[in-house]
Parts: sequence; structure tokens; C-alpha cells
Amino acid sequence: MGLSTRTALAAAARSRGLAAPHDEAVASVREELAGLSVPDAGAEAGVSPAAARRRLAGTEREVERLRERVATLRGRVQAAREAGHDPDEVQAELTEAARALSEAETERAAAREALDRAEERAREARDARERRRRLQDRAANLERAARAHLVDRLEDEFERALDALPAEGGRSRPAEPAPSRPDSPDRDPFDADPVAAALAVARVADLRAPVVLACDRFETPEAAADWLDAPVVRV
Repeated sequence: MGLSTRTALAAAARSRGLAAPHDEAVASVREELAGLSVPDAGAEAGVSPAAARRRLAGTEREVERLRERVATLRGRVQAAREAGHDPDEVQAELTEAARALSEAETERAAAREALDRAEERAREARDARERRRRLQDRAANLERAARAHLVDRLEDEFERALDALPAEGGRSRPAEPAPSRPDSPDRDPFDADPVAAALAVARVADLRAPVVLACDRFETPEAAADWLDAPVVRV
């Protein structure tokens, strides 16, 4: 309950127009986050680095296969000439294999460029995600610091509201001075029960809407409205 009570008390401070010195930095970080885009690493034709690497590997295997075929056919052409045979048929195969090799090498170059682009996009995406994570962490830290500042601004009022809260059943508390914080080092107002904490927060807030009350801390709705300084609807 402690964290939600602190959050509610910070909201109460905001309702009264109080600000924190961290607000400008929070707004700046939030604005930067809103304008930060994380590129899709596989945005170009749906190609991811892994897919681009597979494509490149496939083209390299094909280039290697065709190089071996071209070398074999060259050997056969040379052998045919040395044997005095007509090399035309083998030469035609060699010409076709050389053409296929040239096309495969072009495809391999394109695959390598595609991989370079995919890896660059992946790096950009990682950098953007890391930037976003750092900004989110900074925003969260600043917001916690702002909340702590606002809570500190209203903590004394919140504690006095708890001290002034009627006991359950609408009974008045015994008239005795509330112990000061130095005399009660173990006392933490944020350990108050949820109903008491909610009522105390409502008392210190600037409420614009009626309070819906479903507890028996006050003898009458009028008494509740007077204590909360706000309209009350009792259910």
C-alpha cells in the first residue's frame, strides 16, 4: 500500500498546482521518447540479417560450383585441342558455364550488399532500442524523484490529516497532542490502513468532484464533507 499511497499523495500535490524541479527534464525525455523511432531490422523486402546470410551462403556455394565446372571444361577444351579433336561442343559448354558463373558472381555481390544493408539496419535498430531503454529508465527515475519531491511537500499535512481522522464508527479521537516525528522514530504515516490513507490523501488534495464515501468514519455526510472540504456522496 505504501507505493500506491505515495503515488496518490503526489497526485494530490499536482491537484493543488504543486510542481517538482524534475518536471522539465521529464517532459524533455518524454518528448524525445515520443519522437524516437525504432527501425525494423527486416523492413527491406522482409529481409532479416539471418535470411541475408543464408542467401549469401547459397550464392557463394553456387559460385564455387560453377568455378569448378569452368575449370573442368577449360581442361577438356585444352585436352581436345592437344589431341587434335574438335573442341567446339565442349567450348560451347564452357561458354555457357562462364556466363552462368558471371551471373552467379553478380548475384553474390548483390547478396553481400543486401547482407551489409540488413546488418546496418539491425545495428541501427539495436542502437535505437538501447537509446529507448535508456530514455525510459531516465524518465522512470526522474518521475520517481518528482513523486518523492511532491510527497515530501505534503507529507506533514498528510500525517496531520491522519491524526485528525475520526476513529471507525465516527467516534472522535481522544484529545491529545499528536506525537512529533522525532519522538516516534518508528512511526511511518505510509503504513496507515488503506481507508485512512485514502481519506487523508483526499483531505489534503484539491478535489474538483464529489467524494464517494463507503465507510463509517463520519457520523453524517455533512461531517465527512466538512472534514474533507469537498462534496460527499455516501453509499
